[in-house]
Amino acid sequence: MISVVIPTYNGRHLLEKHLPVIAAVLDADDEIVVVDDASNDETIEWFKKEYTEKSSAILNNGTIKIFEGNFGGKKISIVLLVQNENKRFAVSVNNGVALAKGEYVLILNNDVEPFKGIKQSLLRVFADSQVFAVGCLEYQQKIGDLSSGKNLLWFSRGIFQHSRAADFSSGPTAWVSGGSGMFDRKKWLELGGFDKRFYPAYWEDIDLSFRAREKGWKILFESSAVVLHQHETTNSHVFGSNTVAAMSWKNALQFTRLHARGMQKAFYYLWQPYWLWQRSKLQ
Repeated sequence: MISVVIPTYNGRHLLEKHLPVIAAVLDADDEIVVVDDASNDETIEWFKKEYTEKSSAILNNGTIKIFEGNFGGKKISIVLLVQNENKRFAVSVNNGVALAKGEYVLILNNDVEPFKGIKQSLLRVFADSQVFAVGCLEYQQKIGDLSSGKNLLWFSRGIFQHSRAADFSSGPTAWVSGGSGMFDRKKWLELGGFDKRFYPAYWEDIDLSFRAREKGWKILFESSAVVLHQHETTNSHVFGSNTVAAMSWKNALQFTRLHARGMQKAFYYLWQPYWLWQRSKLQ
């Protein structure tokens, strides 16, 4: 059994479009966990109309509703957590993973569609008990059909920096994206999930993979596990592009303060004036 965890904010139209595609790659004993981040677009009303509600309960952080979805005769359980207030990506995912029952959790953005066979491709990699996370090959629609999912991370000019890998063959990757990757749930909980210090977004998935690797666990990329990222919802729509860039820089510095070792820490402080100047240009 696996659990698919989907954080969503004002994404009713995306869930309506993508949930049937997600259900198509699952088995009847799998589950979908949707974490609604205090939407105001009638997401909850749509769930009640579209699926059969089995139970409901009040939690400290919101309301949990259990639905049964009928997808072409295949019935799949859908757990809907409706959060009391907007908590953004990291906390929403953490709450979804905490509720999940599967041994492995596949985390997908609400505008991501998985291709056929993705579950089997990912689970094969977890035959190695030292694997913590496996990333998917992500085709990115609407921005030139670029591919991503395999990543590089390095230290330069007093800060950790990252980019896409030069090739997309299966193997080790610097981190697994929180928008399309499968994680060992037990190991996730041991690590404490995404670090809330990276609020509201960016670098939380890099940090999680980094901490997992420090424990000796493997972070891998699987080229046969393919998803399509529609890019129909982004942080830039909510915050604006300048604010998004500033958040990314802030969290890059946060990541470096947390993980720089030895001489890296000295170089971090030596380069601080330069990076503060770079950040000031984004404000």
